[in-house]
Amino acid sequence: MNKFFKVLSVGALALTLAACNSSATPKKDTTNTSKLTLEQVYEKAVERQSDIKSTTAKMELTQDSKVEAGEQSMEFSIKSNMDMDVVTDPIAMHLSGSVTMPDMASSDQKSTEMPIDMYMKKDQGFFMKDEATNGWYKLPNEQFDDIMEQTASSADAKAQLEQLKNYIKDFKFEQTDNAYILTLDAKGDEFKELIDSEISKSMKDMGLEENPLDNLTIDKIHYVLEIDKKTFDTTKMDMNFDLKMKIENQELETKTKSVVTFTEFNHLKTIDIPQEIIDNAQSSPQ
Repeated sequence: MNKFFKVLSVGALALTLAACNSSATPKKDTTNTSKLTLEQVYEKAVERQSDIKSTTAKMELTQDSKVEAGEQSMEFSIKSNMDMDVVTDPIAMHLSGSVTMPDMASSDQKSTEMPIDMYMKKDQGFFMKDEATNGWYKLPNEQFDDIMEQTASSADAKAQLEQLKNYIKDFKFEQTDNAYILTLDAKGDEFKELIDSEISKSMKDMGLEENPLDNLTIDKIHYVLEIDKKTFDTTKMDMNFDLKMKIENQELETKTKSVVTFTEFNHLKTIDIPQEIIDNAQSSPQ
């Protein structure tokens, strides 16, 4: 089951980093209109990403899934609410919040809410709180290196956005008084290439040779991106996508809704991991 969640998270990340393109129509009651074209807004958004050194964001995600394996099937939902601070150089992160998911050990699959608190910083490591003991664990160095590499790659939004030039025409481009609104409504598999490289890398990192894109069907994508008119900061990303996927002998059908709201930019110089956590963290069990 974990294979699905890892692959889906990578696909969601690729799509999340993947939208900055369309064509400009004022929405109702808009009086402060801009003459900038889609291409100009896209280029300015890419340029702005080079200046982002830190950000604070809130993420809300709901994922309704159904897994079938032979004659057996299971339905479940996962909800997460996260607050995160990120600094890009050197890469560091503090993430806190909760994940609500079904208790697989329970016969009636009641939902369990699990608090999340973690720190990550280059040259110091990845620390995660164990709510059961109120203590902290440190991830092994070899695992941290892999996570750091993926996080650093994901933080390079400019490179990610550069890959989207071929998809500009597929986004509707609107504006309000304060923001550019980019919307994508799509069906079918035409956007597989958008996430192909990210998912392929993820599968390799997991030691799996099969590319899930070979057995992936995208039923629907609805994506809304908001860009501030003055600063060209990306302030909100709202994404819904429905897909079906086969891996080995399992088939997954999932509906995902994700909303990421960015509240502050370039306000952090560093993220410091409390010394008490560093001094007292135990080694994470393998």
